[in-house]
This record gives sequence, structure tokens and C-alpha cells, in this order.
Amino acid sequence: MLVLKIKLKSRRIFYISILISVLLFAGSFSGVTYYGNELITKQQIKSQTELAKLDKTIADIKSKKIAEKAAADKKAADDAAARKAAETKATAETALKTQHDQAATPNCAISGAHGNPDQIDVLINKKHCFSPIDFAPSDIVYYQGYPVSNKIYSHLVSMLDAAASSGEVIGLTSAYRSYSNQLITYNKWVAVNGSTAAADTVSARPGYSEHQSGFAVDLDADNTCNLECFAKSSQYVWMKAHAADYGFVQRYQSGYESFTGYNAEAWHWRYVGSTVATDMKAKGIHTLEQYWGISGGGY
Repeated sequence: MLVLKIKLKSRRIFYISILISVLLFAGSFSGVTYYGNELITKQQIKSQTELAKLDKTIADIKSKKIAEKAAADKKAADDAAARKAAETKATAETALKTQHDQAATPNCAISGAHGNPDQIDVLINKKHCFSPIDFAPSDIVYYQGYPVSNKIYSHLVSMLDAAASSGEVIGLTSAYRSYSNQLITYNKWVAVNGSTAAADTVSARPGYSEHQSGFAVDLDADNTCNLECFAKSSQYVWMKAHAADYGFVQRYQSGYESFTGYNAEAWHWRYVGSTVATDMKAKGIHTLEQYWGISGGGY
């Protein structure tokens, strides 16, 4: 009996040992699996992070290359534009130098009547320049900061005061311009339009601008409406009705480009004296070229 009990106890211990071993193995296997999965997850996260960093690096490189190309393209465009501007300026300056040399001959300025730039009956257009070419009036005075010949000052003030009394506020945007100032203005229009031929339709060459006489002014309405806008203003209507009484004429009118050489300019008015201005208005004559029988048109 004792022997049997010992055998049963030994078997029980054996089975218990086997069970414990199985449980320990299962636990160890589960632990290995768990920590293995954790390691794999961490590796995957690390890989994804490194890939994201790599993608960002690649994207940064691409963006940098795109920016560098854009900068290079802009520089090339800017250089090309600068070269073109320099070429245009050189062409304009060459043309003006040639013109200046030609202007030194007696054929440029009108001789005799209408050729004296100190007189209000002088005629300056694309066919006839100042003599000397860089003439500057000696009697410049200022109206609200704008230089004009003293010969027109009182008439200009009277006209603008009369307009204001009628409720029409008229101001100046430009008046006397020297030869050198006109050169700057003309070169600007050459650059804007791309050629001297195109600039000649909207701007006078230096030595050929009425503004150089001090007898011409550019007007605006209400200090805001100038150039083409002025043609649609009530102030322009007033000028057409009353300017001749004060000695002013609209120098460049629509339909008379072949006589004056310029497109219509509602804002450009020239002082010629009330006798001439009112006579032109009464006879329906629209240009000084027609009134005085002097050639005009293009250069």
C-alpha cells in the first residue's frame, strides 16, 4: 500500500511538472510574440518616419531647383528687357542727334514771320523747330507751380478764374518744358511705344514741342480728369465755348492730324492772342497751319 501511494504521488508530481512546463513555455512564447510584434511596429514607424524625411528632402530639392530655374528665367528676361531698352534708347538718341544736327541748318526753323520763338505768333510743329534748337524763354513765371511765359500769364489767370466763376474748375498738368525736359519725356514715350515712329504720334521731339515756347498748357478738370478724360468733361465744353475770348486755341483737333502731325489732344491749349483766336473761331479754321498757310504734318 505504501509503495502504491508513493507511485501515485510521483505520477502526480510528474504530471504537475509537465503542466507547469507547458504553461511556462506558452507564457514565454506569448511574451516573445508580443515583444516581437512591438519591435516590428517600432521598426515600421521608424521606417515611415525616415521615408517621410526622405520625401521632404526630395520635395525641398525639387522646390529649390524650381525656384532656381524661375530666378534664372526672370534674370534672363530682365536682361533681355534691359538690352532691348538700351537698344531702343540708343536708337532714339541717334535719331535725335541726327535731328539736332539737321536742326542746326536754316531749313529747320521758319525764317521771318512766325519763326521768332519770343513772339506769340511763332509756329512750331514737326516740320518747323525752334531756332536755336534749345531755345528757352527769358520771361518764365509760375502759375500754381507751373512755369509759363509771362506773355500769357494774365490771360491764363483770367480764363481759369472765369471758368471757376462758372462752376468749371480747370487746372494745369503741364506747361513750359525745356529742351532737356522734352528729351526725357520723348525718350519715355519711345520706351513705352517701342520705336521713335510710334512715339512721334503722341509726343514731340525736343526742339519741336510747343511746350518749349512757354505758350502752351495742358489742362485737367477738377484736378483729377486729364488727358483723354478731359475730352468728356464739362470743362472741355466750356473751353471750346470761351477759350478764344482769352486768346487760347485747342492746338490739335480730331480730323486735322494731317495738318498738325499729332493725334487729337483735348487737353493741349496754345495762346495766340484773342485777335487770332477769335478770328479762327469765326472763320471755322481749326489749325494754325491752315490759318497762317504754313506746312505741317509728319517729320
